[in-house]
Amino acid sequence: MNIVYIHGNRASAESFNYIRTQLPHHKAILLEYDSEDGFYHNHEKMVQQLEGVDDVFFVAHSLGGIHALHLANQAPDRVRGGVTLSTPYGGSEVAEFAKYFFPFSQVLKDIHPRSNPIVEAQSFTALPPWTNVVSVRGNSPLIAAANDGVVTTSSMRHRDDINLIEVQSNHYEVVLSEETLSVIKDAIMAVEGCIV
Repeated sequence: MNIVYIHGNRASAESFNYIRTQLPHHKAILLEYDSEDGFYHNHEKMVQQLEGVDDVFFVAHSLGGIHALHLANQAPDRVRGGVTLSTPYGGSEVAEFAKYFFPFSQVLKDIHPRSNPIVEAQSFTALPPWTNVVSVRGNSPLIAAANDGVVTTSSMRHRDDINLIEVQSNHYEVVLSEETLSVIKDAIMAVEGCIV
């Protein structure tokens, strides 16, 4: 099985180094992007990188999870499932407000709740098995609702067709969490029917 890793905004594929070392028997495909290039421009590059790749399982963090859901719905016959980490399926309410103060920020335009990438993703069926790890620790004073320091927990729980599993982690530490690793291993095992 090919594990396709997609990092979060302003991160890199290196954010998955720990998880990757714990899953050495799977081929890793690392997709990189720059949020300021725009969601759909990045999406087209990712589609090209995955051309001809079958037997795909996504592991994606934050905005990377929105990319993963878009990619999975573009080629559902090639996808076996996915685990997203702290993904804001409901968008970012802070981005809705902040985009007026930072009008040239493409990522703020792409992640607010009424943006095309978020609204379009909400129309997609989450291919089972699909899990979102909800990180419940952390806090940002800029976000009034319960959050993990970056994303509200309600945005991470936005969909009712995705298996939700809470972990005691903040938005950034979720990629280093033993709980997260256990969720990923269990999801892969369910797909492959073996111990990883």
